[in-house]
Amino acid sequence: MGIAASIVNLAFGLILGAIAVAVAISFGLGGCDVASEQLRDWLAGFRDKR
Repeated sequence: MGIAASIVNLAFGLILGAIAVAVAISFGLGGCDVASEQLRDWLAGFRDKR
């Protein structure tokens, strides 16, 4: 009847979306120190150019 294919597609999409959100959160929380250090370097570079 086509219902099973819809359920499988929906489940696959939800799982893929959950993985994407988990990766984004872990990168955001785990990369906080790296991102702040990179931002400091960029700001120092902009200040030196003046």
